[in-house]
Formats: sequence, structure tokens, C-alpha cells
Amino acid sequence: MKKLILAATIAVMSASSFAADDHSGFRVGGGFGTDIGKYKLRNMGTDDNGAFKVEADPSFVLEAGYDINSIFAVNVKGSATGFKDYQNSRSGKNNGTVYDVAIEGEAGYTFDFDRGISIKPYAAFGGVMLDRNTSKLLGYTKKNENAFKARGAAGVRMTLDSGLYVDGRIQATDYTPKGQSFNRTNDLVTQGLMTVGYKF
Repeated sequence: MKKLILAATIAVMSASSFAADDHSGFRVGGGFGTDIGKYKLRNMGTDDNGAFKVEADPSFVLEAGYDINSIFAVNVKGSATGFKDYQNSRSGKNNGTVYDVAIEGEAGYTFDFDRGISIKPYAAFGGVMLDRNTSKLLGYTKKNENAFKARGAAGVRMTLDSGLYVDGRIQATDYTPKGQSFNRTNDLVTQGLMTVGYKF
């Protein structure tokens, strides 16, 4: 009987400890972003024959995610980014808005602190589907053909005991035109993003 009580006590203590460290749950949030510098993107300017300096700023982001545990998570993000073309203007010419939807896997480690605060540095990698107009600029001209590109990110997310979270990240998105080899100088847009949301 004593052994049974001891085993039950250990099991309850282990379960309580696991529950206290359980970081699983859904997140929803939104925020803004800006590019880091100007970029020479092929086919994003008004002239199809070259690569022109463009600015990807600002971005509006909506996001949802699910934390599987203290290490792994899955994120879905949708964003709208204004592009400016600096081919013939120092102040930049509006070159339209890029809309995208991204899904990514995330890995990191959640550190717990006093007062229910947790901080998770993480890296994420996934795919981005670009809107039809942007896809056409990148050479995806078949009917209903959208560009699907790679994105990588590194960030830190702080979650308060109330469920409120703040997420800061730097992400890089591939804008290589169809049929071209990747060129970091001409085909990569790097952005900084800050989002705020709630974890359930």
C-alpha cells in the first residue's frame, strides 16, 4: 500500500511539473515591418531588362501559430508590402503592393522566468506564396500560376503570464525570377518585423 501511495505521489508530482512547463497553445497577432536597406530586385522595376533598387516598406502582417511544445511550433502569416521603385526617382515611385501567405516550421527553446514570463529565441523556415500580379512580374505567366518561394527567419518571442506576446524577427524572402539562378544581391529581401498578439 505504501509503495502504491508513493508511486501515485510521484506520478502526480511529475504530471504537475509537466503541466507547469507546458507551452503548447494557439497564438494570433498582427503587426508591422520594414525592409533593411534597398534591394536590386530583377523584374520588380518598370524595365524588364535590368535590376533596379526597390524598397519593401512598410509591411502589414497578420499571423497565427501553434506551439507544439517548448521547442517546436508552426506559423501561418499573411502580409501586404508596399514596393517602391528607385529607377528614375530619388524619392521612389510606388510599384504596387505585394501580398503573400507563408507557412513555416519553427524551432527554438522557451526559457521560463519569474512572474510567468517566457522568452523563446527561434529560427524558422518555410514557403511563401506570392499574389498573382507579383508572380507575373517574376515570370510566372501561366494561368493561375503563383510563385512559391522560400523564406527563413530568426527571432525572439516574449510571452507574458496574461497570454500577451511580443515577437521581433528578421526574415529573408527569395524573389528569384522563374528560370533564373538565385543571386543574393538581386533576389533576396530582408525585413524586420514586430508583431503583438495573444496566446491561448
